[in-house]
Amino acid sequence: MRVAVAVSAVLLATPAAAQPIAGRPFQALTFAHDADRSAAALAARNRDVALSAQLNLLQTEEQTDRALSNIAAGGVNPGVPTIPFNPKAPPPRIDPSQLAEMPDATLAASNARIRAAADNRK
Repeated sequence: MRVAVAVSAVLLATPAAAQPIAGRPFQALTFAHDADRSAAALAARNRDVALSAQLNLLQTEEQTDRALSNIAAGGVNPGVPTIPFNPKAPPPRIDPSQLAEMPDATLAASNARIRAAADNRK
C-alpha cells in the first residue's frame, strides 16, 4: 500500500513540477518587449545622429558657399588694412611674385631633419 501511495504521489507531482511558477509565463514576452524597446531606441538614436550629420554638412556647405561668394565679390586680391586706417585710401594690392619662395629640396631637407629629431626621443 505504501508503494502505491508513493507511486501515485510521484505521478501526481510530476505535472505540477512541470508547470511554470507564477509570474514566469510572461517572462519571455517581457524580454521580447524589452528587446523591441531597446532596438527602437537604438534606431531612433541612429536616425538622430544621421540627421544631425546631414544638417551639419548642409550648414558647412552653406558657409563655404557664402565665403566663396564673398571672396568672389571682393575681387581677386583682397585688400590689406593699413595702420593707421584711412577709409578714403585705396587698399594696397599684394603682388604674389614678391612673396617668399622655398625650393622643394630645401623644404625636403628641413622636413628630414625635423623627422630625425622627432625620432630621437626616448
